[in-house]
Amino acid sequence: MRRDQKLLKIIVSVIVCAMLLCAAGLSVNAESLHDRLISALAEKYDDSINNSYISSERIFVGDSVVLHGAPKGVDPSKCTYAFYFRPKGLMWFTLSDYSEAQDYIWSPTAVGDYEVCIKIKFGRTIGAKYYDLRVTRELVAKSYASTSFLQLGNTMELCAIHQGGFGNVSCGFFYKRSDEELWSTLSEYGPADYIKWRPTQVGDYELCIKVKDQDGQMKEDYYSLTVSETLPRTPTEFVITVKSPIASPYFWKCSFSDEDVLDYYITEKPVALMDLRTYVVLEYHFRTKSAGRTDIDFSYDTYSGEKYSFSYDVTVDRNLNYRINSSDGNYLEKDIPEPEQVSSSFSISVCKPDADCRWTCDISDNLVADIEKVDTHDSDVDTYRFTAVRKGSLTIAFTCKSVGDRNPKYKLIYDLTVDDDLNVSVYNKDGIYQDYTELPDPVQ
Repeated sequence: MRRDQKLLKIIVSVIVCAMLLCAAGLSVNAESLHDRLISALAEKYDDSINNSYISSERIFVGDSVVLHGAPKGVDPSKCTYAFYFRPKGLMWFTLSDYSEAQDYIWSPTAVGDYEVCIKIKFGRTIGAKYYDLRVTRELVAKSYASTSFLQLGNTMELCAIHQGGFGNVSCGFFYKRSDEELWSTLSEYGPADYIKWRPTQVGDYELCIKVKDQDGQMKEDYYSLTVSETLPRTPTEFVITVKSPIASPYFWKCSFSDEDVLDYYITEKPVALMDLRTYVVLEYHFRTKSAGRTDIDFSYDTYSGEKYSFSYDVTVDRNLNYRINSSDGNYLEKDIPEPEQVSSSFSISVCKPDADCRWTCDISDNLVADIEKVDTHDSDVDTYRFTAVRKGSLTIAFTCKSVGDRNPKYKLIYDLTVDDDLNVSVYNKDGIYQDYTELPDPVQ
């Protein structure tokens, strides 16, 4: 009789469980129908038999976490294991129902906070353990500072471009003088990823751009900056090449109407043979000195009494750029020599942009160098040629973005110096390029 009463109680419990499950709907729950039935028949729940663990509480999307069922105080060979998960606060999903497998390898496909449940069943006893798992993306940040040197009164840009991370990503911008220990804030942490800054004092600075997410990931990039007083313009130079018969006193007389505007020096080239006659070739190098206007007069007297003379009307502006206004006179040949700008050139080739993007190129000081785009008929790259005409420092910035985009797809920054002989060297280069590859080098 007692056995019949006990069986009746079990049947009633099963029916009640089934009714409760139907009333709760069809959602899959860590407390599955199987568990509820077992619960009704089991002697008890005992979480002390469960010593399970997960391999990590934080992983990136694409990585895996191992859920390991580890019984405690019971025979593992007589246990079965089940694995469940749910987005934080939502319904449960089954990863693997009860089986003899103690491990389950899970690779979440979405960022978020999850709860994980590992259950161990030993006979009619069930033990459960719960864990928190955060799935995020690696925070990738590639910041840039628009230049490494700046003249006082000018403005520079600092930008933080970032991907991935967890939750809201914030950016902070900081600076300090090189001889200081404490950092000052240009912009507190916040959503702004781009600022402009105009230093108020000359000197050497260190800059720092920080990017952090809500999971504690942080990326830092550091830059150096030199701020100088407004620099005086360096001269530009041009050359006038003349020749004279080797048998004559071959130096041409050269004079200025205003000697404060230009300086010059002479270099001699190897003897040249032209039209069966031997000539001495001389290069007259003229460097701008100060703003003004002057005439350059050349004259030459041969032993035979023949006279040659020609002149150039030259203007030099306040930036020490020259302009040849006119020229006139007679020479050994039909045309008098053409002044030639002294310069050096180099080129930079960048990848072809996508159909909806385009490259723009900016030079911080177009008095030091100018730019032209070269058609090389290359389907893979766009080539830009730069011509340096005077000593100085400059920054070349390439930007590739589509119309309407706030952040560029690519950003290439070259800090260059040009010496007295117009040799160009790369002081620093930085930026964001395709697949984060190395920026292309200038080619001279």
